[in-house]
Amino acid sequence: MKILFTVHQFFPDHRAGVEIVTLGLARELKARGHEPYVFAAKRSIPGSGIRPGETEDYELDGIPVRRVGRPEEGLARPYHLNYRNDDMTQKIREFMRKISPDLVHVMHLQGLSASVVPAIKEFDVPVVYTAADFWTVCPVVDLRRHDGVMCTGPEVSHCVRCIASRNPDPRVRNVAKAVPGAMLRIADWTSRTPLSGLSHSLRQVRAVRQRPEYIRERVELVDHVLAYTRLTRDLLVSNGIGAGKTRVSHYGIDTSHVSGALAERRPSRTLRLGFVGTLAPHKGPDTLVRAFKMLPPELDAALSIHGDPGQYESFAEELRGLAGDEERITFAGAFSREGIGRVLSEIDALVVPSRWYENAPGVIFEAFAAKVPVVATDVGGISEFVRHEENGLLFGLEDADDLARQLRRLATEPGLLERLRGGIGPVKTVEEYGGELEELYETLLTKNRTR
Repeated sequence: MKILFTVHQFFPDHRAGVEIVTLGLARELKARGHEPYVFAAKRSIPGSGIRPGETEDYELDGIPVRRVGRPEEGLARPYHLNYRNDDMTQKIREFMRKISPDLVHVMHLQGLSASVVPAIKEFDVPVVYTAADFWTVCPVVDLRRHDGVMCTGPEVSHCVRCIASRNPDPRVRNVAKAVPGAMLRIADWTSRTPLSGLSHSLRQVRAVRQRPEYIRERVELVDHVLAYTRLTRDLLVSNGIGAGKTRVSHYGIDTSHVSGALAERRPSRTLRLGFVGTLAPHKGPDTLVRAFKMLPPELDAALSIHGDPGQYESFAEELRGLAGDEERITFAGAFSREGIGRVLSEIDALVVPSRWYENAPGVIFEAFAAKVPVVATDVGGISEFVRHEENGLLFGLEDADDLARQLRRLATEPGLLERLRGGIGPVKTVEEYGGELEELYETLLTKNRTR
């Protein structure tokens, strides 16, 4: 069968979670004799090599890819283009006509917009949507509000400030902090009147308000929704997404590059802790550094932080400043995906101190595949995989004191590390995931043919 994957960004420029899962799945299905294709958005920023609406075609590992330039970014861009983009809709129609897929698997809609879903359904093919995160209900994706509160759904006065607080311009971020919620509620009410046509700002607020309903109506057209966690399923359903058609099933990973980590690990008297991932505020490595510095200086422990400091440069600098002259903390820098096995072979426990729900971090599955226990934030999503006292330890959200207690336990509690390592069960592989989806695709195709 011909399968089209749509995604918000793709290799070689982007290689984060959704992109890795998409490429791994496309490779696996190609190995099973199917014809996978990828349709992706690409940011049209200086140096990206693509203009808004421009297309580029190439192959990656024998998989045909078409990328389309996203609208220009900036305050002047109409906000509705984030979820309603007629140009992107036309571009996916053109690609659908060209390749005539049997089924479309939407891996992400950010950058593409929800308007591509009805365009895809015009071709009378089944559509599967994977809720890799909370984009369908949250304008900033992670359901972490501007004030640090974990959110459960959209509210205009908060959403506007959340969007502004993520703007790269510090002046916009400062305004987001200063504007009272009451003023934004007034702006929300005014945006519902004819006055909104006279003001760009009010039109932007109106577009934010209209976002949830617009997306709900389009996503309702998909045939099947996959959620990686029960938390994701429940949050989406409570916001009108996927009721009665959502199945919880996390993705599988390619274990070939981590399978040798266990054999390569060498015993050490030092407790070797590691952080592996993006050096960004929402990942919480600063909480980990603060917790580690609370450990007694005589405790035989070391912390290695693996991640590219260039992605969030100012935060990476703050992190180094926070570590100060603590000699037990090292910043190992960026690493290739192929090098993750080596990284995991050099640590005894992985720490995942995220500040948000972290739907299903691939690094946790990779750690488990290498028999490395995980110490993680006790929030929904993560806690469905990391089970306290069984295959890892959990600590309170942003609670450096609690994290320090858990780390001390690993260093001082006899047999704890070995017991946690023994509690790690099998990890779902990309081969297993490919078979699972192949079966789902066939079921949907059969149902579509017999309607």
